[in-house]
Amino acid sequence: MRVKCGMGNYGKADKGFDFSSVQWKLVSQEKAEFIYGEAVERLNFLHRNIDGMTGKAMGMLSFSLPVLTALSGYFVLQWGGASIPLLAASVCAAAFLFAILVLLLLILLPRGLNPAQGEPATYFSAGYYKGGMADILKGNVQALQRCMEEDRAVLRLRGNLFRAAVVLYAAFPLAAVAAWAVATFLVHG
Repeated sequence: MRVKCGMGNYGKADKGFDFSSVQWKLVSQEKAEFIYGEAVERLNFLHRNIDGMTGKAMGMLSFSLPVLTALSGYFVLQWGGASIPLLAASVCAAAFLFAILVLLLLILLPRGLNPAQGEPATYFSAGYYKGGMADILKGNVQALQRCMEEDRAVLRLRGNLFRAAVVLYAAFPLAAVAAWAVATFLVHG
């Protein structure tokens, strides 16, 4: 018996474990309850990590947005009288900060996570209530594995986006200085 995760696949999930190879007759209700409890804890652990990643992205965004706004304001105010090297550095810095903002916003986009519990309608519409409790637990264990694979893919995607944002954050001052130096060399020979 299988229960769907119900939230869809976000990102690229791992190849699922083949539950058809499990000798279900050897899995007692006590073992199924233990495995189910462990699976729920693992899924909750993944959700806490995803929440932590979202919190880090929000903190970085709360710093990046005012910096980009200030830089853009300065750039607009200096447009007529600024030197070419300063304009080049400003455009470069603004482009990097904009890319960082896009990455952080992709992390913060709402994506549904899989709950650790099944919906009551699933148990009744699929006829799970006709089987024993051990069968329900075994089905839930299979569903939780799929849910963990999907949520792990969400965590991996958000982690990669956050790492890219951090690399851009570290690189943008260097790129802005390099743009200023190149523009200075081109203008003054």
